[in-house]
Amino acid sequence: IYINDIVDGSPAERSNLEKGMFLLSINNVTTQTPEEFVNFMNTTTAGQEVEIEIKTTEGESKIYTLTLGQHPDGTSEKGFLGVYYGTDGVKNIPVGLSIGEYPAHDYLDMLKGLPSMLTGVAGWVILLGLPIIGFAGEGFPGFSGTLAQFYEPVGWGEPLGVGVFWIANSLLWIGWLNFYVGLFNCLPAVPLDGGHVFRDYLQSFLKRFTGDEIKSTTLAGTIAGTFTILIILSFVLMIFGPYIVHGF
Repeated sequence: IYINDIVDGSPAERSNLEKGMFLLSINNVTTQTPEEFVNFMNTTTAGQEVEIEIKTTEGESKIYTLTLGQHPDGTSEKGFLGVYYGTDGVKNIPVGLSIGEYPAHDYLDMLKGLPSMLTGVAGWVILLGLPIIGFAGEGFPGFSGTLAQFYEPVGWGEPLGVGVFWIANSLLWIGWLNFYVGLFNCLPAVPLDGGHVFRDYLQSFLKRFTGDEIKSTTLAGTIAGTFTILIILSFVLMIFGPYIVHGF
């Protein structure tokens, strides 16, 4: 494996590995292809001590002993070496090609783990905020476009082909939009259901103090109407506020 570059602050840098070296083996397991390197690293854990054989830029073979670090994505338990690697030796130098591993298995495992997390508040926060914040602040658009290219339907989904992604995306967005439509409907603004509930509870509450049904109804209607106006104004401000500040 040709080392294209070294990650700053990584175990590779601390062990004085350099760009231009060749990674020959790890713990006596040869690494002639990126697949062999990735397969071995998937079996490691952070803090594990490994012995790597390196062919230096001078052509010498040396053995380095180093301790693997924590993976930068923060979600994987596998060890981290900290090298950008190529597939075909020095042929990668002119074009500056480096290859990274997309964490497809880790991403899928996180999605599969969501149902078990719904017994707590954190699981619901992640689920309902998934399209906005995703798992690492990047947002989750569903299995579409480039993301769908990293997965292949198997088992019962195999006959459906790409139809599996259409079904998954439809369920994601229908469920997510329905929840937020329902949440919007809870706003204390007439004619939304939340506005009617707010006004009725407020009228019942005020009647206990005033003892006058007409007065409490009028007062509750006025307060509910004021809330409605404030909420409408807040929406208008969110839409036109940036233009007022920065110009149209």
